[in-house]
Amino acid sequence: MPASAIISIGNELLLGKTLNTNMAWLAGELALLGVPVEFSLTVKDEAEAIGNALAQCWPKYDLVITTGGLGPTDDDITKQEIARFFGAELVFDPAVWEHVQALFAARNLSTPQINRNQAMVPQGFSALRNDRGTAPGLAFSSEGKCFFAFAGVPLEMRYVFDTQARPIIRDRFGIKGSITQKTLHTHGISESALAELLAGIALPEGVNRAWLPQTGRVDLRFYGNDPNAIDSCIEQSLPLISKYVWGRDEDTPVSVLSALLKARGLTFSAAESCTGGLVQKMVTDPPGASDVFAGGVVAYANQVKLVLLKVHPETLAKYGAVSEECAREMALGIKILTNSATAISVTGVAGPDGGTELKPVGTVCFGFSCLDELSSATQIFSGDRNAIRIKAAEFAILHLVKLLQGKKI
Repeated sequence: MPASAIISIGNELLLGKTLNTNMAWLAGELALLGVPVEFSLTVKDEAEAIGNALAQCWPKYDLVITTGGLGPTDDDITKQEIARFFGAELVFDPAVWEHVQALFAARNLSTPQINRNQAMVPQGFSALRNDRGTAPGLAFSSEGKCFFAFAGVPLEMRYVFDTQARPIIRDRFGIKGSITQKTLHTHGISESALAELLAGIALPEGVNRAWLPQTGRVDLRFYGNDPNAIDSCIEQSLPLISKYVWGRDEDTPVSVLSALLKARGLTFSAAESCTGGLVQKMVTDPPGASDVFAGGVVAYANQVKLVLLKVHPETLAKYGAVSEECAREMALGIKILTNSATAISVTGVAGPDGGTELKPVGTVCFGFSCLDELSSATQIFSGDRNAIRIKAAEFAILHLVKLLQGKKI
C-alpha cells in the first residue's frame, strides 16, 4: 500500500492563530483513497524549513503534499523552494496568467502585476487550475511517486484536490475503488472497556479497527478494502456492544434524536443551568430544528427555577439546586411550560469553583421526562469547565436517545 506525507506551511499555524483543517481533511481523503498519511510536518514560511521538510519526506514516501505559501506576495516562498529542491527553473505559463486575469476581470478589477508571480511554474511541473482563487496547484511525478502543492486557503485546496489531484492519484497508484470506512458511535463505556468486550473477535486480512475517543464518548471505526468483511466484523461486534451504540457513520447525537422524535411525531424541550443553553444550541444548530424543538429555558438562578419551572422551594432547601430531585422538577416544569412530549434538564457544578466534598466540580444532575415517565441521573465528569459542559450536554441528548430507543443506561 502506498503511503503519503503532508507538509503544512505557515507561520500562522505555528502561532496557533489558524487551525490546520487542511491536514485533517487531506488525511481523511487520502485514507479513503488507500494512500494513508504516515507522516506530517508543520513548518515556518522560511526557505530552510521548507527545504528540510521536503528533503525529509520526498525520499521516503510515495505521495508528498504541501499546503500554503503559493500566494503572490514576498512571504509566499513555497513555490521557489519547491523549484530549488527539485532543481527546476521557474518558467512563465501564459495559460495560468490568462486565468488569473480572467478571475480579476470577472470582479471588475484590474490585475495587480504582483499576481504575475502566480504564473511562474517550476519546469516539468503541471499547473492545476484553481477556479476558486488565483494560486494554481502544482503537480509533479517521478519514478512512480507524486508531489502536489496546494494553496493554504481550505476552499481552494479542496477544490483543486477534488477536481484534479484525486484523478491523478488514482491513475498513478492504480486505485480502482477506495477504502471503505464504517463507524459505530458509542456512549457510556470507556475506550479500554470497549476493547475488552471485542477482544475475542479476530479481524480478517485487509480489515482494520480503530478506537477514536471523543469528548465523553468513543467511536469504533472499521476500515479496509473489503466491504463485505467489514460488514461481517460489525455484525459480530454488535451483539456484544449494542447497549452502548447510539448511531453510525455520519450520525450525530442531535441527528439521531431528531430522527427519533420526527418518526414518532414527538417534540422536545430543555431546561438548563450549568450548561447555559448549550443543549439548546446543539439542537438548533442544524436546520429543521423547529420540527421537533418546542423551546427551552436557561434557569441559571434559583429564582428562575422557582418562577418559570415551578421547582418547589422545599426541594431547593432540602436537596439543593444540584440534585436529582431538582433536576426532575426542572424537566417536568419545562415540559409543562412548552407543552412538549419529552424534556430534559441539566443542573450541576461546571467549575472551576463551586464544588464541595459531597458535590465536587464536575457533578451534574439530569432530569428526563419521556412521555409519561420521569427519571433522573447523576454523572461526575472530568476536565475543565468547557469539557464538563460539552460532556453534560451530549450526555443529556444521548440519554434521551437511549430512552426513546428503549435502552436504559
